[in-house]
Amino acid sequence: MVGVSTAVNALAWGARSTFALFYVAMLEEFAWGRGPTALGYSLSWLGFVVFAPAAGWLSDRWRTRTVVAGGGVILGVALALTGQVTSLAQYYLCFGVLGAAGMAGMLIPSTTIVTRWFVRWRGTAMGVLSTGGPGSAVVFYPLNAWLIAILGWRMALVAFGGIVAAATVSLTLLYREPPAGENRRPSRGTRVTGEAWTLGRALRSVRLWAAFAMTALGVIGFQIMATHQVAHAVDRGFPQPTVVWLFAFGAGCMMAGNLLGGWLSDRVGRGWVFVLGTVVAILGIGCLALMRGPQDLVLLLLYTVSGFGFGMRIAQLSTIPADVFAGPHLGAILGVVQAGGGLGGAIGPFLGGWLFDVTGSYRLAFTAACVAVAGSAVAAWFAARPVARAPDAQP
Repeated sequence: MVGVSTAVNALAWGARSTFALFYVAMLEEFAWGRGPTALGYSLSWLGFVVFAPAAGWLSDRWRTRTVVAGGGVILGVALALTGQVTSLAQYYLCFGVLGAAGMAGMLIPSTTIVTRWFVRWRGTAMGVLSTGGPGSAVVFYPLNAWLIAILGWRMALVAFGGIVAAATVSLTLLYREPPAGENRRPSRGTRVTGEAWTLGRALRSVRLWAAFAMTALGVIGFQIMATHQVAHAVDRGFPQPTVVWLFAFGAGCMMAGNLLGGWLSDRVGRGWVFVLGTVVAILGIGCLALMRGPQDLVLLLLYTVSGFGFGMRIAQLSTIPADVFAGPHLGAILGVVQAGGGLGGAIGPFLGGWLFDVTGSYRLAFTAACVAVAGSAVAAWFAARPVARAPDAQP
């Protein structure tokens, strides 16, 4: 189950992790401005506010296979249609709205099923699953860069959409739901009560909103960087092929952080791991902000290595709420938490582009990213405190 969900996550995240390549191509063709062009990407996150809870609710009631397959087809169609757009409105509708629906249908159920299969080693399992995000960049950054060079950005999106739809439907055939009522040993530090977590009860919990803030702020900081890092490096005089391969290496560092962060969180606690990753991430952002040109290649390399810290944090974003709210309604609850990521993802890319358009520099945007990353660590610390868990909760 972990392997299948990791692959599904990689396919879904591929549309986002390689957006920077298509972003640069669209800027060259349409001259819409960085803020308006980044807004389409932001809308694909804002749609998560609606579609993530809906996908979680459906995953609690339908089989994971059905919801994920539907999401894969929707995302594939959205990418292909994005390759045909001629106006901002079309771009916002195809990539922003339809793409968000497809990604939510893939990501939320594929994450929920893994948290239900694993309890004692949930952090480790989620660390592996989290490699799907950066793994998508390792695989699809070079692939989509090659497709753009050979086919142009429009046909590259059509081809990529076909890959996403076909691969996702094939992978869902391997899904199996966890055995109902199987008693698996809970993770360390969890106590048991007689009351199950429902969505309504969770919405009244401070920890749910702490997890929501953790996800929203974390995604704001991460997406400011992920969306604008290529444009910033190219602006500073680095050749685009060099940038593509360096950020692919950075994605590999993030994958290593996912794995170590997940494993370590099962032993020393989610909050401590999140804070450690935050320190590494902020140091990396500082290196990128100080970079002036190709002579500062070392600073760019240090920034890519800081992906290790981002990876340690990402591994906790679903693990923390799953520890707290495990049960038959976990899908819907995780959907609400991930809606925070949708809100943050809508703000981050547009904020970064708008601050650049206003100031002519990414310095203020990168400062905002550091503040958001630090704030998410504070929220994570509150959300990760040990809490009660119902005995009838599904692992």
